[in-house]
Order: sequence, then C-alpha cells, then structure tokens
Amino acid sequence: MRRGLVIVGHGSQLPHYREVMEKHRDRIEKSGVFDEVRIAFAARNRKPSPDEAIRSMQSEVVYVVPLFISYGLHVTEDLPEILNFPKGIGVKEGEFEGKKVIICEPIGEDIFVTYAILNSVFGIKA
Repeated sequence: MRRGLVIVGHGSQLPHYREVMEKHRDRIEKSGVFDEVRIAFAARNRKPSPDEAIRSMQSEVVYVVPLFISYGLHVTEDLPEILNFPKGIGVKEGEFEGKKVIICEPIGEDIFVTYAILNSVFGIKA
C-alpha cells in the first residue's frame, strides 16, 4: 500500500516560505518513510491547495500534516472544509477522491518545536 504525506503551510507571497517548505519535503522524501511527499498551502490564493496536492498523488493513504503552531482557523475550519471533513480540533480520518486521508494534529505542541526554539537562541554565534 502506497503512503503519502502532504505538508500544509499557510503560504506567503515571499519565495523563502516556499523554499523552507520544499526543504522539509526534500528531507522527508530522502528518508524514504513515504512513497510520495507534497507541499500545499492553506491560504486560498496559494498553490497548490491541499486538495490539489492530494489529487496529484497515487498513494492509497495520505497523511496531511498542518505545519502550524496550533489549532487556528486554517486547521480547524479551512482545511477540513476543503476536504469535506468535519470542522474542529483533533485527528480526522475520512475519504477524499478515493483515498484514505488522515489530517494529523498541528506540530506546535511537539517537544521538537520546543527544542527548535532553544536551538534558535543557543545556535547564535555571539
């Protein structure tokens, strides 16, 4: 069974935002954990959107990870609405375009985010 991952960020007009998303995608692709890895953007005027990314995939199971700090409106309302899932917090499982789709929790509470905050401070060469 092919497994895919879609990393969903907010999106920005500035190119560096996409470059950072692509860096995460490339690292995960190289790990070989997933058969396919895509990036998508929750902001309505950014492409690809989460539904477009999922449609482009061949995987039977697709994990959608919101690259957000918490359960804000993009995670609790916009993303579920795009995929015809119930709104609200928590992991959501359902079907979209014939694929099993799992919307995971946003990454904000993960201990590694805490470490990234500390690394941002202590990684500075003063």
